[in-house]
Amino acid sequence: MARRISILTVGTLGDVGPMVALGLALKEEGYEVSLAVPEDFQDFVEKQGLESRRCGTDFSKFMKEGEMAEVAGRHTVVMMKKWLWPGRDMRALFEGIYRDAVSASADADAILFHPVISVAGEIAEAKGIPAILVGLGSVSPSAEALLSVIPGTGIPAWNRHGYSVLGLQRLAYFSVINEIRTSLGLRRTYRLRHPHKVDGRRVPVLYPVSPVLQLRPNTAGDEIYFTGYWSRERAKDWRPSRELAEFLSAGPRPIYIGFGSMPALGLERSELILRACEAAGQRAIIGNGRSEFHRLPLSKNFHLLDEYAPHDQLFRKVAAVVHHGGVGTTSTALRAGRPSFVCPFMVDQKYWGHTVFQLGAGPDLLEIQNWTLDRLTERIRDVATNPKYAARAGEIARAMQHENGAAHAVEIIRGIVGDPNGDSGESEIADIPIKEVVG
Repeated sequence: MARRISILTVGTLGDVGPMVALGLALKEEGYEVSLAVPEDFQDFVEKQGLESRRCGTDFSKFMKEGEMAEVAGRHTVVMMKKWLWPGRDMRALFEGIYRDAVSASADADAILFHPVISVAGEIAEAKGIPAILVGLGSVSPSAEALLSVIPGTGIPAWNRHGYSVLGLQRLAYFSVINEIRTSLGLRRTYRLRHPHKVDGRRVPVLYPVSPVLQLRPNTAGDEIYFTGYWSRERAKDWRPSRELAEFLSAGPRPIYIGFGSMPALGLERSELILRACEAAGQRAIIGNGRSEFHRLPLSKNFHLLDEYAPHDQLFRKVAAVVHHGGVGTTSTALRAGRPSFVCPFMVDQKYWGHTVFQLGAGPDLLEIQNWTLDRLTERIRDVATNPKYAARAGEIARAMQHENGAAHAVEIIRGIVGDPNGDSGESEIADIPIKEVVG
């Protein structure tokens, strides 16, 4: 009987999409795979050809209307306080996620898990099975950067050991964590253990990120793998609609503006960024997402997308991409050879905005709470017209073009959990190259 791998994730499409790509790659390799997702994504997972299981209730609604919507775009300290002292609804959501994670992995021979599912270590320890963390953001100790939600301080010791604060997310959930530990046959605990450890050891980490985009160097003893982004081939026969094609041909190459599933842009900020585009002399394709662009009168310099348009193909038709800094959008823009201007809302997005800037593929990030007309105008003009950004993004795209992140991840997983039909994993997996450098 084939080994069963249980993938556990939460979040929105930016979290679920890469897990679907990985799950399908594992299934094609011969593993039995289940993907546990928030209930609003279960139909989506089934339509992709994977077995879906529940991992929490409607996470998209929580992001749009719940407590995360209240803190989106706020200072990092406000965000951290919400994680440490959640309200009733947020607490109920995550307690449900933790319980569902246990049920979803009941028949698993190995688990792969999202960083916020902090009971994954308990599940793996109790069952005696391998656990692998999926690093959506930077969740590995480093002297160069603190957690992706917290800016680095420049003090190596603090940056390296600051990752221990991950254990603090368990403070608000000790009751349900101990309930789960008891059900799994483990002793109750009140230690603020690091959530990504099993039997006291950090689990291996797979980053669905190109080595080109990862600034953090590997150190001896790490089991950290940068595989390339996990995506499926989109419809290569996609063609823009007549309206979009006419807009593209009606003037200079436009930029793209879109903020994915992010809440809290609001009418005022939506209007502000359009004014900034006009002031910068730029045309733009607008991905509405959860923004308010559809409520605004748009000049002939803007086209509001009302059709399916795969980013990997659409981005090749624009001059630059203005976005929220999700790892998927960041990777897709750079793989298309397009500079990015990142306007982060929350969580790991600031990290990716910083990465783009450090790589020289776009201007410095601008958090949405710091938007002004002048600041936005300056950065939009810069990302769309600076030839250094375009050249650097082109170099990065050439370095990324042959990556197959999902296939590379499957190789690594095989080495850790064993072959689909029962052979043990090979220790030589540690020799897989981890860091590449783009000149």
